[in-house]
Amino acid sequence: MTLHFVVRGYGDGAQIFEDHVSVDDDDLNAIDGLVNSHIERVAVYERHMLEIECLDDPSNPERFFRFGTDMSRMVCPIEIDLSEPS
Repeated sequence: MTLHFVVRGYGDGAQIFEDHVSVDDDDLNAIDGLVNSHIERVAVYERHMLEIECLDDPSNPERFFRFGTDMSRMVCPIEIDLSEPS
């Protein structure tokens, strides 16, 4: 089965890119490399966010995964303290 995603990158309040990605579910390790390359594209901005939308998930609230330093575009953001190892 093929999974379909849209990856959107935001920097300093503006959308920088939107990529449509398809990945076979038997090769989910490929997602790591894709996500890392997208992170590098937004990390150069002081305020940034990466949004991953799983188009195959019918549950609207759960089909989005967002992370970054720009919480203005996030729904119910959770602050993570990075100063202490978990």
